[in-house]
Amino acid sequence: MNAPLLELRDLRRSVRLPSREELHILRGIDLSVESGDHVAIVGRSGSGKTTLLNLLGLIDHQTGGELLFDGLDVSRLGDRRRARLRGASIGFVFQQFNLLDGRTALENVMMPLMYGSAGQFWRREKLALEMLERVGLADRAQQLPSRLSGGEQQRVAVARALVRRPRLILADEPTGALDVTTGEAVMALLDEIARESEAALVTITHDLQVAALSRRSFLLDEGTLHDVRSDHAREALSATVGLRAGREAVAAPPAGTAPSARTSPPADAARTAPLQETQA
Repeated sequence: MNAPLLELRDLRRSVRLPSREELHILRGIDLSVESGDHVAIVGRSGSGKTTLLNLLGLIDHQTGGELLFDGLDVSRLGDRRRARLRGASIGFVFQQFNLLDGRTALENVMMPLMYGSAGQFWRREKLALEMLERVGLADRAQQLPSRLSGGEQQRVAVARALVRRPRLILADEPTGALDVTTGEAVMALLDEIARESEAALVTITHDLQVAALSRRSFLLDEGTLHDVRSDHAREALSATVGLRAGREAVAAPPAGTAPSARTSPPADAARTAPLQETQA
């Protein structure tokens, strides 16, 4: 049996405050993600989502536990090897798109290939055009970001994240700057491309409706992960978004229903489902 692409074992992250007190942000995260899987991690502001994302993206270092990428304990890697692994195997999609304003859509998508292999470098324009075509924007390749809609900008950002064919895609609030319909379309596109390339997709969000589009959903609460259908998650979500919305948003799909075909919550629950933001 193949090892999971991503495996977290009792992963912990703490920081020391100016008062010398230690702040425990992540208190022991256990998670296994297979290639081709789509996992959502939902939590309100200050719950540790960004910290967890930075650990998964090999940007920060854990203070305890293990983080294995394809069976490799990344805590044993130096910064240069971590950077090479991150550049070659991890793609990032952000809420604010982070496109270069003075560069065309094509040039934005080409940027990661400037640091790829020799083959990717010399074929960078062709590869970027192919990925723009895949996200339905080949005819907008020469447009600057300012001439694109929000949904088009996010699709350019998706193309940029995927152009090097990463094995892990980290989506940080990818629909936060989009309307509901456009956001759902972007998530469907991300999920489709991830499945085609057998990449693992991890979505970090505060929106239960976005989390419901994944195959597995977890609540990050008080530094630990809980299956979104667990009693702990139900209680926490009910207290945060209201009893009805909390229950309906985390309800398990009916018996015999595939995760991808789960029913959506009623419209009134959908309006209240995003978690209320609190101060970090």
